[in-house]
Parts: sequence; structure tokens; C-alpha cells
Amino acid sequence: MMMRLADKVAYSGGENYLPALARPKLDKQPLTDGLMPYSVKQPLPVALGATFSSELCAEVARAEARIAFGYGEAFAGTVPCGLIRDPMRASAAELFSEDAYLVSELLKGYTPVGGLGFVFTDAFGQERFVNRTIDRRALHELYLFPLIKSGNVAAGLQLDGGYLNGMRVCSSGEVYELLIEYVPENVPVFTQYGDLPEVEKLYDNGTYMLGLDGNYKRDIALNVKWGIILESKIDGGIERALSLALDAHDRYQTPETDAFDDGAEFPDLARESTVLLKNNGVLPTSGRSLTLFGNAAAFDDGNSFDILSVNDADKQLGAVNVFLVTDYEYDGIDGGMARAIMGSLSTAKTVIVLCGGCAVELGAMAEADAILFCPHATYISDITAMLADGSKSPLGHLPFTWAKKAADYPCNNKKFAARGDFRYESLYNGHLYFDNFDGAAVQFPFGHGLNYTSYSVGKLKLASRGQKITVATIVKNTGTEVGTLLLQAYVTLVDAPVYGISKRLAAFKKIKLDPTENAEVTLEIDINDFAVYDEAFNTYTAAGGKYKVEVGLSGTDIRASGEIKVAAASRVTVGLNAKSAPAYYAAGKGVKFAPTAPEIEKLLKVPFIKRPDEYPELAPPTPADVKKALKRVKKYASGSKLQILKYRAAHYPARNGMFGK
Repeated sequence: MMMRLADKVAYSGGENYLPALARPKLDKQPLTDGLMPYSVKQPLPVALGATFSSELCAEVARAEARIAFGYGEAFAGTVPCGLIRDPMRASAAELFSEDAYLVSELLKGYTPVGGLGFVFTDAFGQERFVNRTIDRRALHELYLFPLIKSGNVAAGLQLDGGYLNGMRVCSSGEVYELLIEYVPENVPVFTQYGDLPEVEKLYDNGTYMLGLDGNYKRDIALNVKWGIILESKIDGGIERALSLALDAHDRYQTPETDAFDDGAEFPDLARESTVLLKNNGVLPTSGRSLTLFGNAAAFDDGNSFDILSVNDADKQLGAVNVFLVTDYEYDGIDGGMARAIMGSLSTAKTVIVLCGGCAVELGAMAEADAILFCPHATYISDITAMLADGSKSPLGHLPFTWAKKAADYPCNNKKFAARGDFRYESLYNGHLYFDNFDGAAVQFPFGHGLNYTSYSVGKLKLASRGQKITVATIVKNTGTEVGTLLLQAYVTLVDAPVYGISKRLAAFKKIKLDPTENAEVTLEIDINDFAVYDEAFNTYTAAGGKYKVEVGLSGTDIRASGEIKVAAASRVTVGLNAKSAPAYYAAGKGVKFAPTAPEIEKLLKVPFIKRPDEYPELAPPTPADVKKALKRVKKYASGSKLQILKYRAAHYPARNGMFGK
């Protein structure tokens, strides 16, 4: 309250520094979304998602906290709490999964340890698109559900440029008041100032902006003097940021060191997160020599291996050719690498190892004998061990649906683009869309992950008590190698009074089995985990009735099923049933996902939003802009910086001189 207005505006712009953090290496810290610094090299969140293990996430969080404490840091990093919408976009690596239930289970393990680490959430998850919109039910049941389930542990909330029921998220006071209910009182709320068309709306939400230039800061000061912007709104944004900074300082001074074990080793994430997507019997190689192709510099131990160039693949093909594909997240698999793989398919056993954080279009390369997805592959030695040793089978499972083409994901729907580049973020995300609608080809389903062995699943024994369903079955390792089975349960509300409860992931468990070993497994399903948000009463309601339970090894590899009745909830009033919901919400294969403008208007209760021409600065870059930006980027940047800027040049609006000097 004693600060001058000019100082408040300077702080709120996110460009000044706060000299209050007593760190041995940093004497001042930017007051931006980077306020919580990285002190350790974190695994990609998508790699943690591929583990399907809350326990492993907890081990990683403790290990990161221990390392951070060793460096004298107060935080270990960020955990974005959002959902993957497009697994073939590089930003998919920054999120756990496309499934809200899986995200919530992982967050329960990967929560702050002794104050070291934090969860960060965007309003709509992956990427920021000005023309996205979502209805209130989908927002609550998809994006807010993980925060609620994990205990509202977010330490930062960033509002993006999308719409909720037709209102701009970053400039609507109503949306702001809705979202801050699900984050602690002392966490900062950010938004990009470029998302907003009018400066007087900047502080309507009590947020603070990132990257404000001098002109915007002067406009803010004038608007405060003229009474258009309340100074108290600026105070609120600054107080949240200062609160977090002081908390970071206090935790650095007196960290809760008993929250982690100093002697614990960092978990073996390479194997736990690697997904064996395909195997025609070539793996494990069991003594057969491997010929490796790729870029040795992409691995920490690359110099210890004989890695051949793909340019010489036609001359150097061996009995088992392993292509280590790196740096594919931004432009797809390099043409030279693709040609080398295709040339190998007809002459030798071919293994593709995708060392990145997202999916990619494989095309004819999907005919390879074996394909692995390795989101945490920093050592070639880890990869070769998994390829050769039958006892070291990859243990990961896909936390997203791997479609054959990027255009198969709803967020890339050309029909929406033809109507004005509009994106409706529906309740049916990821496997919920692919499992319930027809028209898109899936390369590898959600939850998929092979072992070097095989399994059987017995009949289900179902029981219900209150809002809980207990599922018991016998699983068996029917192969010759030790394996770890991921048993997954999916539920569908039969004759649903409301739409959207169809093929929902409801429980999962990992079981290690020796060859021929049997094990009795019990899964517990809480139907409150997929309760319906009732907008009229601002509450969640678990729908009672007959539920179909399907158990298997992936979203499509179902081994057993059964039906059971669950006690009815006290009230189901949302009213969006088969008759009142949009036609495209009808569950069942064979139905096309083809929402019409009138249906969307009915669901969102607002007029259909076309291309927001009033915000030209946020329009996607034109091909000409991308070409110019890439030319500048390649001239002035290299290494990892080059890859980041290449991606931004192709996907982000060219504003604020992002690709200038």
C-alpha cells in the first residue's frame, strides 16, 4: 500500500526484478512466470504420464527436492496441470496425459515435497489459441477435475486467450472468479498482455501481465488516474506474486529436509516410461548384434557407441538395424532418416526408437518390425539394454491416443477451420473421442504398451457399495519372461441420463508377474471420479444406474467385462441427456463427430464465435511470416534454442518483436 503507482505498474508488468530471494547463485529473481526456478533437469511430464504410476511420481518429486536442496534452491520446477489435445504437437511433452483421471492420479503423487516443487495450470491446458472455446461442464470435468482431485495444489494459474461459454478467459471477471476457487489464495495469476484487446481490461481480474512494454504501462497508469482501472486490482495481482516470492524465500531458509530420503536413488525413468508400441518378435535381440543409426550428440553417452550416419545406411545395413530418431517434434521425421528407415524395411529387421516427447506421423514406416517411444531416453545404454535383454522389457504405456495423422485429432478438424478457424474444446477428448466416434484411424490406442511376454485376464467379480464399485479378477503371465502388467478399468453408464460417461478410465494398477505366475487383483472404482458438473447448482453429481465395466490392457484391448447397478445419486438435473444434448454427443461407434453451429450455440448458450478478426495480433502466422521468421531464426540461433524458436516461428503470432533482433 506504500508503493507508488509507478512502482506498482513496473512490478506488474513482469519485467522488473525482486531482490528478496536469498540464493547463493541468484541475487535477484524476475517477477514473472519464471519466479519458481528450475534447479534440476526434470523429466518430461509426458514421460511421467507414460509410467501410469502415482508412486513413481512421488519418488521423482522427492528426488528432485533432494537435488534442489543440495543446490540451495527453494523450488524444483513446474508440473503443468493441463490435458494433451494434440499429441503430435511438441508441447504435448509438457503435460501428463490426455485423460483427466490419469492426470489427477499422477498429481496426487507429484505434489510439492517440503515446498519444493509446484503445480502450474493453464486455463485450457495445451497451447494458447485465441479462438478456442469450451462449455462450463467440460471445463469442470476435464481441466479443473485434476486440481480438485489432487487437493488444489496449484502454485500458479495462467489465463489464456480462449473462451468459456463465449467469454474471453483472460479478460472476464466472471471467469477469473470461477477459476481462482480452485487454486490457493497466495498463488500468482498470470496472463499475456497481448491476449487482451483493451488496456482497461488488463486488471479487471486482479492478475498481472507478462511482458508489458512501456506504452502499455503508461496507459495503465493513466487509466488508474482516470478511474477506469481500480488501483486495488493492481494491488491484488502484486500481492499474490509477492506472497509466492516470500514463501519461496522462507522455504529456502528453513526447508523441510525430512520430507525426502538423502540416500534414495533417482528412479529408472528410462525403462519405466519407454513404451513398446510394436514388436514382431525381433525384440529382445538376445545376443544378435545391433547396428545403430542416428545422432550420437543427442545422447549423454553417445560417444561411447558406434553410431552411424543415416546417409550411409544403404551401405551399412546389419542384421538388426536400430534407428534412433531424435529432433522430430517440430518438423516430423527428417527426410534422410525416413528414407533410411524405408530402405531398411525390405533388407533387414528394422527397429525405430522415437526419442522425443510427442507422437509423430509414421506413414509407411509403421511397417517396421519394432517401434519404441522413449520420452526419457538420455542414454543409449538404457535403450540398448531394453532392446537386447528379455528381463528388461519396457514398462511404459501411452498416456495419449496415437492417431495415424495429426488431422485426425478434433482440435485439427478442417470443418472448424472452414467456418472461421474455430476450435470447440469438447468433453470428448483423446480416447473418449476415438472410442465413441467414427472416422479417425488410430495407430496405437490410449494405455497401449507391450511387454516381452503375454497375459490373460479372468472373469470379473463385481460388487457395489454406495458410490464405489469393486472389481476382482485373476491375471496370469502366459509367456516366458518376467513382465509388468498394467490392468486398466473403463466404465460406461448404460442408458445414461446424461451424456459423456462412456468408456471412461476409472482405475488402473501395475502387477509384476513371473512366467506362469497368477495373481488376484482388485480395483476400486469411485463413480464420483466421473461425476457430472451441474451448472444450475454449481455442484458435481454422481449418476446412479447400471454401469458397464470393461477391464483390459489398453483402451481397445479389453479382456473381460460385466455390468452392475450403482445406488442413485440424490439429484441429476443437468438435463443434457440423449434428447437435449447435441446430436454429435450420441455415444457409439459409427457416429460422426460433426458439430453444427446451432448445436454449439445451444450448448454454449452464446452465439457461434467466428474468427476473432478484432484481434489481428493473435491470428496464426501466415506462411510468408513463418518463412521470414525461420530464415532469421536459422541465421542467429543454434542447438536447443534453434528448435524452440523454430517451433514458435511456425505456431505463434509474430508480435512484440519475438523474431526481430
